[in-house]
Amino acid sequence: MKRILIVDDNSTIADLAELILQAAGHSCTKVNDGKRCLEVIRESYKDNSNYDLVLLDIAMPQFSGLDVIKAMRAEGYLNHNKVVFFTASSATNLDMEEFRKLGAVDCMRKPFSKADLLGFVGKHLSG
Repeated sequence: MKRILIVDDNSTIADLAELILQAAGHSCTKVNDGKRCLEVIRESYKDNSNYDLVLLDIAMPQFSGLDVIKAMRAEGYLNHNKVVFFTASSATNLDMEEFRKLGAVDCMRKPFSKADLLGFVGKHLSG
């Protein structure tokens, strides 16, 4: 069973992702803001229970996904957690290059179908 952290300020999207991924046999933790995400990652690091994948919304108020990944990088957590961005906007190739420089491994567009989410997550959990 893989551990996945879902971070999205839209609770409907976070709930849907959690439902789909748990039904597929994954263990999910869901948070709705960037600061709480960072707290959860710090706690998991202390417990030596890092996440196999972090699905991180880019556009969140007060502390965005970009803020989160920059803090994770500065604190050394990217070495222990694979981060993929969730975005409702269309990410260009240039955006993806910038996201990778920050430490994200990929970017998934919202809205998503069940098949899209499972395929995307499966690709990143198998690698």
